[in-house]
Amino acid sequence: MTQLAVGLVAPIFNNMPVWAAGQLGLFADAGLAVTATVLYGVQNVTSATQDGSVEVGFGTPEGVLGNPEHTLTIVAGNARKLANGLIARRGLTSVTDLRGGTVGVSHLSEGTALLATEMLGAHGLQPGEDYQLKAIGVASARWELIQRGELDAGLQTPPHKYIAEDEGYPNLGEIADYVPDYQFTTLNVRKDWAHQHGDELRAFLSALARATQWLYDEPVAATALATEVLGTTPEYARRDYEHFASSRSLTPDLALSDAGMAKVIEVMHRAGTLAEDADWQQQVDLSYLPC
Repeated sequence: MTQLAVGLVAPIFNNMPVWAAGQLGLFADAGLAVTATVLYGVQNVTSATQDGSVEVGFGTPEGVLGNPEHTLTIVAGNARKLANGLIARRGLTSVTDLRGGTVGVSHLSEGTALLATEMLGAHGLQPGEDYQLKAIGVASARWELIQRGELDAGLQTPPHKYIAEDEGYPNLGEIADYVPDYQFTTLNVRKDWAHQHGDELRAFLSALARATQWLYDEPVAATALATEVLGTTPEYARRDYEHFASSRSLTPDLALSDAGMAKVIEVMHRAGTLAEDADWQQQVDLSYLPC
């Protein structure tokens, strides 16, 4: 068995293919002993992939494209549709109520920060002028601060989005209504490791592809597994599953979304985190995907 360490940002549905592949024995069948660890933070996953603590990171495209050392590469797509809602503290009723407030994000130059800027910008609010962005970490950390009234709002993924709504916290809008296509997460590896371990990487991705198809083929079993691995209730797991099944956010071919990547590049250019003349496609290598 080849040992393979995988880094995950948070316990969210995006990671279901890796948990399903383990549960179904697909990794073992491929000769892989996979250990998947939740590292609680986008930057933690990027750093662990960079320094070799993990071989595969379920991270962000921004973490690769904005890497000044150009040592990382994107080898597959993960979530290409967004499930986040902008959950606010009690007393706020609209996005414009965030003027003068603080919005919590995972990391200031990736994912939720760029998306929150896009969403609030549609209402005429600009970061640093009309509101402040604050790096908090994963959704659970943002939810704790919102409940305590120490954070005005934050983009929240299920199940925290559903929990907040059920407890009467305002959802100021769904990010998918503002950004329908966005390559939110990708599978990232070090270039040198991929070159040396191509067979193992192909086997890993093939198992993930089969596990993703299983999620769509077996909704009852998939929901039961989500309940277990996400540590949530059957009802929240069902709602989470239904969103991903209807949005087709996770695709069995693990391909990148052309529209989703185009949006990533657009917002990175606007944020100044990717040079206009950068040849970002040099940081993508899809040759390891199953045929």
